[in-house]
Amino acid sequence: MRGPDVETASTTVLVVDDHALFRDGLAALISRWSDFHVVGSAADGAEAIESARRLQPQLILMDVRMAGMGGVAATRTITFENPQVRVVMLTMSSLGEDVFEALRNGAHGYLSKDEPADRLHDYLVAVMRGEAALSSTIAAKVLAEFGNQNDARSAAGPLRVEQLTHRERDVLRLLVDGLSNDEIAQDLHLSEATVKKHLGRVMTKLHMKNRVQVAVYSVREGLFD
Repeated sequence: MRGPDVETASTTVLVVDDHALFRDGLAALISRWSDFHVVGSAADGAEAIESARRLQPQLILMDVRMAGMGGVAATRTITFENPQVRVVMLTMSSLGEDVFEALRNGAHGYLSKDEPADRLHDYLVAVMRGEAALSSTIAAKVLAEFGNQNDARSAAGPLRVEQLTHRERDVLRLLVDGLSNDEIAQDLHLSEATVKKHLGRVMTKLHMKNRVQVAVYSVREGLFD
């Protein structure tokens, strides 16, 4: 268990799942981490929307499929109303159209419920740093699926690599390779803040919300071999 950190404010978390035992167990686990603080829970998507409005959490752990309104529909509304909130989807199955719908609608991650506790913590820390959270099995299948959809086009419209600056291309290429912001910074001998600026410009040009969407779009559109 991590010791208390009096200098760093803990991230507020809303836990959403229609299975009470899993919801309560996950909330209890997170409560053991000094850098996260559970402020509430919800049993379906509609309740999640209401709780998000009332509690204004910084991070939401959202079950994908629930009785009533599911997690993808709730994520669409929540991220529209509050683009700053980070939503990480949780699922028992590793792949489905829900994965792509969630990413298109602003989710910052898609994790298996089978993840070990310490790895889940690391994923959530990364999300709050502005990085992506994809379980390894899900990430591989997501990229493969997008790679097979050669005829699908993004709402952002066609983008040629030539439209990006040389440095933006370097950063994007390493992002597609799965590197974190810190690793990209080390590889290119840049500061992490500079890497974030370049990624921000790329996302603006693509009209996308987060680095997960940028990565899968780049693979799907064949921006890099």
